[in-house]
Amino acid sequence: MKDDLFIRTKVPMTKSEVRSISLDKLQLQAKNSFLDIGSGTGSVSMQAALEFPELKIVALEKNPDAIEINQTNIKHFGINNIDLQVGTAPEDLPDEKFDSIFVGGSGGELSQIIDYSYQHLTDKGMLVLNFILNENALEAIDYLEHSDFTDLDVIQVAVSKWHQLGKGHYFKPQNPTIIISAQKGEQE
Repeated sequence: MKDDLFIRTKVPMTKSEVRSISLDKLQLQAKNSFLDIGSGTGSVSMQAALEFPELKIVALEKNPDAIEINQTNIKHFGINNIDLQVGTAPEDLPDEKFDSIFVGGSGGELSQIIDYSYQHLTDKGMLVLNFILNENALEAIDYLEHSDFTDLDVIQVAVSKWHQLGKGHYFKPQNPTIIISAQKGEQE
């Protein structure tokens, strides 16, 4: 889904290529429920909602500007399967099970969010986290390596787009993004 389809503000947005990889790692095919923690502009939730219209999506965001652009884009796309909730993680996270959880922002509560995710994912549920700061990614990797999550996978995506500059062209880089995915094993 192209980025220019979204109505944009200054709220940062997960870009198309990173969004595509993150959605693929969430494994949303034939899933029932999806939680987006720190949804930002909501681009991950909205693309998931449009690709999987039967999917029940809960998006949690605390930033008033992000809430406003979420609401604008939900109306813009005519989406009816996102429950946009105002709140902070982990205290305002819903007490229900999800097939997949995406973390776009942690507000400094990363270990608590990972613990919540393990407790609230269904068996074989997927957790996907995106980071631009190495320190946050390293904290998540260390915590996940010592958790009961399985199939830990860490990649860095560096996207550059063709851009005109005067008479020439160059590849204008976007922020590299670290994408971490892990699976909840079957409960015994």
